[in-house]
Amino acid sequence: MKKIINTRYIALALIAIMAVIVATAQIPPRPKTADDLIYDNAHVIDSANYSVIRDSLRNLYMYNKTQVVVLTVESLDGMEIEDFCQQVFQEWGIGDKELNNGVLIVIKPKTKNSGGQVRIHTGYGAEGALPDLLCKKIQTDSMIPAFKENNYGLAVRKAVSLISPAMKGEYPQEIATFLQEKQKEKESNSRIAVIVYSIFYILLCGLIWYFFFMPTNSDWYSIMASPLIAASITPSSSRRSSSGSSWSSGSSSSWSSSSSSSSGGWSWGGGSSGGGGASSSW
Repeated sequence: MKKIINTRYIALALIAIMAVIVATAQIPPRPKTADDLIYDNAHVIDSANYSVIRDSLRNLYMYNKTQVVVLTVESLDGMEIEDFCQQVFQEWGIGDKELNNGVLIVIKPKTKNSGGQVRIHTGYGAEGALPDLLCKKIQTDSMIPAFKENNYGLAVRKAVSLISPAMKGEYPQEIATFLQEKQKEKESNSRIAVIVYSIFYILLCGLIWYFFFMPTNSDWYSIMASPLIAASITPSSSRRSSSGSSWSSGSSSSWSSSSSSSSGGWSWGGGSSGGGGASSSW
């Protein structure tokens, strides 16, 4: 019996090891250098757009050390694109280790047997300049229409033309307006939440006062006064608006504009990601 149990444990351990191997075996190996920043393994980006994209990404890297990496793959081999991107991001170390300003664009082209998928995956330090809603908008407005025309190079070129200025804190007017509207919506929702919380808190304090501290059941002025008393003890944090402006300027404003590397022999910076970004399919 003991031998059977031991055999089962060994079998389970082997299954777990095989699952890990299968889950990570399809991740492309990290290139030795980050010279190109475009890794078209699916061979879908035309040469003209390839050159423009590469130059734009190199210029951005020279400007503030932002690494935007484009990766196309023929298949995700059953993996969710979010998990795939996270593993590639971490294993390759995209972005500067201190700034965490890496961005990964992964494209799985559409085929006869499967739909197309795209994801813009951001590092911790890029989330301010490229919030999830903006990543989604770039995909919906600029990339998906080009994908549907089977023009992958144009799709990536359009995306890079929006991502590069965003990582410099220089939003086109359309994007700036979009982010401002979303910021106002966020602030409005925050104010509503504060009001609802305050009303609930005052009512709760009134009930507590009524059931535990009111001198007599006939002392109705205590009932009337209890909400006012509760309001006076409501924490100031509940009356404080939590409005922020993280989308208005982007996180890149604090970065220096130094060019610390030449175009040859760029290395992976060791950046990390918390899973920010957005995905789309067509």
